[in-house]
Amino acid sequence: MEIRGLCKSYEMAGRRLEVLKNLNMQADNEDITVVLGRSGCGKTTLLRLIAGLEQADEGEIIWGTDDSVKLGVIFQEPRLMPWLSTADNILFGVDKKEGLESGKLEYLLKLTGLEGFEGAYPEQLSGGMQQRAALARALAWEPGYLLMDEPFAALDYFTRRQMQRELVEVWGKEKKGVLFVTHSIEEALSIGTKIMILDDGGCRREYDLSSCGYPRDLSDSEMILIKKDIIEQIEESEETKL
Repeated sequence: MEIRGLCKSYEMAGRRLEVLKNLNMQADNEDITVVLGRSGCGKTTLLRLIAGLEQADEGEIIWGTDDSVKLGVIFQEPRLMPWLSTADNILFGVDKKEGLESGKLEYLLKLTGLEGFEGAYPEQLSGGMQQRAALARALAWEPGYLLMDEPFAALDYFTRRQMQRELVEVWGKEKKGVLFVTHSIEEALSIGTKIMILDDGGCRREYDLSSCGYPRDLSDSEMILIKKDIIEQIEESEETKL
């Protein structure tokens, strides 16, 4: 995916607020590309534009030679249908008969650790299990690329860490590109093969972590140096605005 000159603004209280300003970036299909930045910097706006949920003022989003690529979107909330079972939620929007007969449901339940819970309803699942179901539902659509908007933000620390590890495992097995939005530096360092800092409507800095294996030790000297630089970049950005 390549983004060229992306611009987006909104009318607020009689004035125009520029959120994205001539943004240029690339996200390879082999990567977990993490978009990192402070609250209000335009991360979710960027994801919504890529997903086609909003229209850009200017610029273009190019998907290599295939502009019809299917996208799977996972939001901050699981957004499961409360009247449907886990299995029916996962297969919602796809051919249920084909999903059952082909073994797709069985595969996705195993992949996301939901075996034995296919008959449970959302209210009977923990927060982490609900997000697993949301991930399985997105994968059932057989997308070429996954868009994830802070999907683990509402989870407790330990569940969030577990979900990060499981996402990396799913990515390794499914080989799908992921664009992951977060404001957590630790989360970005834990899962990203590429980190982009979004600031003032554009890309402030990128980090290539493709050579760093999993699981990652965030107390490792290399991780500490990268984290320190990210913090300095964000703090420098804040000081520039004051």
